[in-house]
Amino acid sequence: MLSFNILQSAKSTISLLAALLSACGAMCAAAPCVLTAADQEVRPADLALARTRTIIDLTNEELLQEYPDDLAGVELDKEHQPLTQLLAAAGEKVAALFREYPKTTSKERVRREVLGRGDHVDESVTEDYYYSAYPRELSLWEEARTDSKGRPLPPERLRGSSMLTSGFASAGIFFHPIHQPGSSYRYLGRQSAEPYCHVIAFAQRPGIAQVTGSFLSNSLLPPTQLLYQGMVWIDPKSYQILRMRMDLLEPMPEVMLYRQTTEISFTEVRFGATGQAFWVPQEVVVSMEFGGRRYRNRHRYSDHQVFMVETQEKIELPKVKKCP
Repeated sequence: MLSFNILQSAKSTISLLAALLSACGAMCAAAPCVLTAADQEVRPADLALARTRTIIDLTNEELLQEYPDDLAGVELDKEHQPLTQLLAAAGEKVAALFREYPKTTSKERVRREVLGRGDHVDESVTEDYYYSAYPRELSLWEEARTDSKGRPLPPERLRGSSMLTSGFASAGIFFHPIHQPGSSYRYLGRQSAEPYCHVIAFAQRPGIAQVTGSFLSNSLLPPTQLLYQGMVWIDPKSYQILRMRMDLLEPMPEVMLYRQTTEISFTEVRFGATGQAFWVPQEVVVSMEFGGRRYRNRHRYSDHQVFMVETQEKIELPKVKKCP
């Protein structure tokens, strides 16, 4: 997943995060990792990934076998004609979000689950938070989660042994015009029922992609880079991304991360007197296989508000002494 961090509430805390490495080289949690030009060398692992078949390379039959639920009702296309136009239009919508989105807060409900055999939920914790997000730079989103009193949530305060995931606001960055050269794209087709969405697949290009994730734990130095592939569903009229799925480009057995799938449904919110519309995550489901266990987190966001700080100043007139 693009903007991703996991905190495990245990004596030995493990963090899995897709952090942002800005041009100056600073790392910030819960955002995509952006590499400078000097970082974009092709290492042997990258060359191995470059030969891996991705969602872009699958035949239509293989796509239906690999993603039966996601592609149900999609008329697969062989010509790929609308791809250039769709990438340009969807890219502008993503750029506008990064350019204009205000600092906001929302209510977040998270259900964290540890799964057993047959997807049986062995352990679950449901908690409510206040969630804030806003773009600080082109690729860097400031995101934070607090309790009802506005206090940050350190790992030791998490209940249970499940994991807490975060950082979905900037998920559309793969389609930002500046970052499109870092991925390969393929027009898959169009849904046969309303809203008749266009479906586009993407896969990051090893050695070229500037946006990557990082896997970081207390036993791994330096962080391990992660690349992604997936699909988006684009509205045929507004060109907004309505739905998104992200998977690892390759399993990472060296860090015991074998699968990570993030499914995001977006919704429209409006702020201020102008009623300007933005599309933000409404529901997110993260499924992963890590360290020999399976986890699933369900996030739901509501009550989006523009974050405002109110100040009050009390002015008193100076006291005047009475003349005798």
